[in-house]
Formats: sequence, structure tokens, C-alpha cells
Amino acid sequence: MKKRHLATCTGAAALLLTAFATSPATAAPTAYAGCTTTGASGAIKITNWYDPTAKVGLEFNLSDISPDNHHVRMRLVSEQYNGKRVNWPWRKNFDGSGTTKTWTSSASDDAGLHEIGVQVARFEGDTLLNSCTDWA
Repeated sequence: MKKRHLATCTGAAALLLTAFATSPATAAPTAYAGCTTTGASGAIKITNWYDPTAKVGLEFNLSDISPDNHHVRMRLVSEQYNGKRVNWPWRKNFDGSGTTKTWTSSASDDAGLHEIGVQVARFEGDTLLNSCTDWA
């Protein structure tokens, strides 16, 4: 299985990634993805990703980093066996600048989770203003 590794992460995304603790006794592989765009920073920790058929554990962290009266969102993105990109539902932070929201979840796909990443964005209503994507 081809996996890209997160080489660097800047700004608040780096701070979010350090918020995830990893145990040396972890039985299955753990991966991270995260990025920062104007007004938003997010990161995801992916656990139990031992092959594309796995049900993976997910920990999301999303921060609003700009006092601009826009809300921020993040979502899981994945790639199936056939190369098709899947955009999972958005998670939203409406709490304003300087706030961080966290969620835990899991995901699996009958067509495989060959690639897993995160998209972080800033919105005005339902209009996407800007975003970034990073793959684990």
C-alpha cells in the first residue's frame, strides 16, 4: 500500500499535531495529516491503518485562528482502490477565533482506504473561501 508521510507541518497545525500522544505499545500503524490555511488549522490522527480494508480510528482537531467572523471546517478525505477521491462530511467550528474543537470517530470503506488525508477550510455561510489538504 502506498502511503505518503507528513514531512513538515507549519504554524498552528504543528501545535495540533503535538497534541496527539502516541504510545510505543501501539499495535497498529498510526499516521497524521494536518495543514493550515488562512483562518483555519486542523490535524487528524489515524490509528489502526494496517491495510486498505481496516476500520481506522480518527481523532480530529480543528482551530479557528483568525478574528475574521468566518467559521472553519475540516473533513476526512480518502482514495479508494480505483483512485476515486471520497470527501467525507464536514465537521464545523462556529465558536470563533482562538477556539479548538475535537472529535473522535472511525471510518472504513468497502472500496478501500488506500490514501487518507484531511481538508481544512474557512467558510462564509456555505461558501468555501479557502482550504488546504494534506495526506498521511
